[in-house]
Amino acid sequence: MKSRWVLAVLAVTSIAGWNGCVKAKNSSSVTTASMWIATAGDQVVRSYDINLADGAITQRGAAVPTGVQPQAMAITPDGQVLFIANATDNTVSVYTRNSDNSLTPVSCSAAQCNTGLHPVALAVDPSGQFLFTADEDSGDIAAFKISSSSLTPVGVTPTQTPTSASSSPSALAISPTGNFLYVANSATNTVIGFSFDTNGVLTPLPAPAPNPCGPEAPGYCVQVGTNPAGLAFSRCAGAGAGNATCATPDGNNLFVSNSGSNSINIFAACIQISSTCAAPDGTLTALSSNASVGACCGPTTFMVDPAADFVYVLERGAAQVGQFRYSPVTGALTALSPAAESTGAGPFSGGITQNTTNSTWIYVTNSGGSSISGFSIPSGKLIGLSSGPILVSGQPTAILVR
Repeated sequence: MKSRWVLAVLAVTSIAGWNGCVKAKNSSSVTTASMWIATAGDQVVRSYDINLADGAITQRGAAVPTGVQPQAMAITPDGQVLFIANATDNTVSVYTRNSDNSLTPVSCSAAQCNTGLHPVALAVDPSGQFLFTADEDSGDIAAFKISSSSLTPVGVTPTQTPTSASSSPSALAISPTGNFLYVANSATNTVIGFSFDTNGVLTPLPAPAPNPCGPEAPGYCVQVGTNPAGLAFSRCAGAGAGNATCATPDGNNLFVSNSGSNSINIFAACIQISSTCAAPDGTLTALSSNASVGACCGPTTFMVDPAADFVYVLERGAAQVGQFRYSPVTGALTALSPAAESTGAGPFSGGITQNTTNSTWIYVTNSGGSSISGFSIPSGKLIGLSSGPILVSGQPTAILVR
């Protein structure tokens, strides 16, 4: 079985989807963004401001404890409550955000915040009502109701039949319209779909008979490449809390990174009414133009540009970030030249700022080098900080950029 560290990924659609920026005093121009980094070596999370002019970061407040082996982060759409999945002690840590971007831990009992075995990904729905965790070893999805800064367990939903081995769920993505949850299963090379109701209860989408993914799949699913490790939707203008549609169909495409076959699958998702989706049912259709795109060396986390037609993917095996041009018309991804830029040693995950008036920045945690790499994106192509990776002690893993 492959390493858990390779499997563990962020629910990038949950991270990238809720990114935002902080406005400077007495100015209509956005000048700073926020970032949080969890470290597995010393089991803490640190808070930072990002200077959007030059990419420099400044720590805010003191580091606060996480659980054991933090793997993924998510935040509510209003940016006030942050969650961390802790893989070794099977918990979710909860924090409230202070005015200076530092965090205050929220007490959370085992009955409230225990997940299944080895949670590796998180996702918060666009309304901010529900949190979902992907539990790799138990092969299930745990759902929680979010009330202010407290969690109430909703239930656990398996991603395989009771008699089959764990499907090893590795990534989550919630549709921008907020009505469907997708799960990447690394052991079965599939992506399965669920709907969820107003109580957060997951229901597998109906599958044709026989199920193309085999009898072990609980419902509707599609076959993807080997060992899928990351999921993300294309950018969606207009969707969010209180708005259940994207202004354009751009947000209807789902990207799947396959770490074992070094590829990216692209699907059109029937998640809102369009010329190709008369009745949203969550089904996925592989793009005919380029349903599978090559990506170097163990692709995992996606970072989707919020305002321009570019998509980035962390390629752990080569310690680099792959860069692609995205076509909102066809959904196709085309590699840029150069195809990638290097990170530090042992990259783990990444996040992207959501600023649209100043420079957009990408940051990658380098667990092997106890550092983070920063990149500006002046014209779609990544340019690393001239100073090189920024030292962050304690083996950084999960990252959230807002």
